[in-house]
Amino acid sequence: MEKTSFSILGLLCVVALNEARADIFRCTNAQGRVVTSDRPIPECVNRGMKVYSNTGRFKNDVAPPLSTEEKQKNAAEAERKKREESEEQERKKEERYLLAHYQSEADVEAARQRAVDSLKEKKRLATEQLDSLSQLITGLQDELNKSKKTTREFDSIRQRADDLSANVSNTRRAIAFYEQEITRTNRDYDETLKRYRTIVSRSRR
Repeated sequence: MEKTSFSILGLLCVVALNEARADIFRCTNAQGRVVTSDRPIPECVNRGMKVYSNTGRFKNDVAPPLSTEEKQKNAAEAERKKREESEEQERKKEERYLLAHYQSEADVEAARQRAVDSLKEKKRLATEQLDSLSQLITGLQDELNKSKKTTREFDSIRQRADDLSANVSNTRRAIAFYEQEITRTNRDYDETLKRYRTIVSRSRR
């Protein structure tokens, strides 16, 4: 009985050794002939090979090297997947941010109102400044017209008027900027509200 056990063990060892021996490589060469070898076949490097165990069991395929076009295609595909993963991460990050900052649509509208009111206040102050500058310029023009001035006095008033005119231009640009910012802020909050509704709707499913 003990001898039989050793015989079976020996047989298993032989099988294991046979399995561990060199694989069998097989391919069809350019002439259509099936070529078999116990090592990779040079003439089939660019054609691909199949690998079998020495007992005839299929193990895997050895693919031919990629062409330049295939490498470029794979690189483009990898870049596309990387970009999509990055966009997905940004989307999830945005969702977490929105849910952490807003408990309801009313919160979004309240945040919008605060942002817009701040810009409107800045526009109002700039408009008041514009009115004041315009009045100062008018006053200087009246002063020039009231009586004769020496060249030095005239040049001084003219310089002050030019400086005020430059400030008027800057203030007008500021007012235009605030108007654009108000429009942009409303547009951004419209998009935020849309995204918030989508997130909340998805979470309720």
